[in-house]
Amino acid sequence: MFNWVKEDLRDFGKYLESSSDIKKLSLKDIDITFVGSGLASTYTLIEFISQLGDQGKRNQPPYSKTNPIQLIMFEKDSWFWGGIPYGRRSGFTSLIITPLDEFLPSSELQPFIDWMSKNIDWLIVPFRENAGSRSKIWLKDSEEKIKFGKSAGIHIPRYFFGIYLWDKLRQVVNSSDLDLELSFIKREISSIYKITDSKRSGRFTISTTEGEVFSSSNVMLGVGMPNIRTLVNDGINFTNSIVIRDPYFPDLDSTMSVVYSRLNSQQQTNIMIIGANAGALELIYQITNEIETPAYKLKFNILSPQGKLPGLYIRDKQTDFEANELHYLSESSNEITADNIFEAFQKDLSVANENNYEISDTLPVFTGFIGNLVNRLSKKEKFKFVTFYGVEIGRLQRRAGLEYSNPVQELITEGSLEVIEGKFKSIIVDEELGTLVEYQKKESQHSERHSFDIIINCSGSPGLTGDGLSSLLKQLKETGICIPTSSNHGFRVGDNFEVCPGFYINGPLLAGNVVGSMGIWHVEHCGRIIGFSKEVASHLINEIA
Repeated sequence: MFNWVKEDLRDFGKYLESSSDIKKLSLKDIDITFVGSGLASTYTLIEFISQLGDQGKRNQPPYSKTNPIQLIMFEKDSWFWGGIPYGRRSGFTSLIITPLDEFLPSSELQPFIDWMSKNIDWLIVPFRENAGSRSKIWLKDSEEKIKFGKSAGIHIPRYFFGIYLWDKLRQVVNSSDLDLELSFIKREISSIYKITDSKRSGRFTISTTEGEVFSSSNVMLGVGMPNIRTLVNDGINFTNSIVIRDPYFPDLDSTMSVVYSRLNSQQQTNIMIIGANAGALELIYQITNEIETPAYKLKFNILSPQGKLPGLYIRDKQTDFEANELHYLSESSNEITADNIFEAFQKDLSVANENNYEISDTLPVFTGFIGNLVNRLSKKEKFKFVTFYGVEIGRLQRRAGLEYSNPVQELITEGSLEVIEGKFKSIIVDEELGTLVEYQKKESQHSERHSFDIIINCSGSPGLTGDGLSSLLKQLKETGICIPTSSNHGFRVGDNFEVCPGFYINGPLLAGNVVGSMGIWHVEHCGRIIGFSKEVASHLINEIA
């Protein structure tokens, strides 16, 4: 843990470093193995300890000091908190995309606000040390609000929440009366197999890339989505351009150092960002956080099938927008289908675009109608909706806050940013022309090729397809232990979030499921993962009981 973190947290949850200690642990019967240490795993573990502790106060718990609960959390990253979104890989000046009171459920909002207020003096240290021009504006506008507990409406640095989760886990563990042994191990999991030999204890064997093998009665898989789309083969050597295959590998700070170095070495730079998601906004924000675009003569080109970046979202905006087609559908007493919902949405969105309505006008209206209509679908139709239409509607209704929208508007005003509505085809290395991006504009019959100095891949994940799968996800898929959902963005689970008895999933890999009566087309919202954590934890308690 970093030296600026408060001491009691810095001393908590250190990795088990000794190979001999890891070997000894591998000989024990593990009750629950958590794979990954991001939000999904950490919050599920918090809920597990809290709920089991509450049960223990009412009933005699099934564990004692001679038979403690054995828990392991595996994480392949060097720092054991936050995962990619809320950990060090996203950097110290990256902000959440929505205001805090939309980011967190009401049950977690005030505790987090109070925690930030109490800890802001040390918490802000790395942000201040890494602050660029935009970050300094944020400091001026927001630091006092956080200190005095007035932070519900601001966009906080993402790492704040990651460390809050880590501190919350520390408090839960230290205050629990349960007899438990919790170990943290820096290892990447390479495979999980279900045990068929009834003579062996546990139901799963878990292997690491270092060759250790563990036996565990239960598994909680909390990893995020696979790597982003592969746009170019690893073997290609780029001598005249910089190609960023994944902005968050090994981390965003390293990526930005490479970009800044190139910007400082030439008078004019042409940048291509492939994809128009939140990651693209973050790259634009981070580049302009350090670089004055007019002085450096930057030109940003954003390639997107939708032809637009996420729009500025203003909460509770007064609007006269009405989604008439969705309204008529909701008033109908007839049985409806997933096709009906999407067709109505497309018609209403077309009207909104023709009349220049913005995301702040349409999103609340669409969300209310679509949520209620999906609840009316049969289970078969819900599967169709979460497989196809939910993802597409999400792409068409992306939003952002003021901090990340401002740089885009400034660049457009300067004439330094162009959004290209088109489809990526390939990246080509030409000895004379440089590194070319080939793409086809919408409604064009021919492809275009243009050279760029910096090419950044923000195209998102292809799901459980392609070459970007980790060895673990590939093994789970190929052996049939986990079966991809029809959308290929998650693994199938039952109504208790289980792949099979004892094997649970939380987080992004739930995408494409219908759990109970609830359709899940993506799991990117923090509040949803927290809600799922409570349910998964209760099922894990039932398993170990």
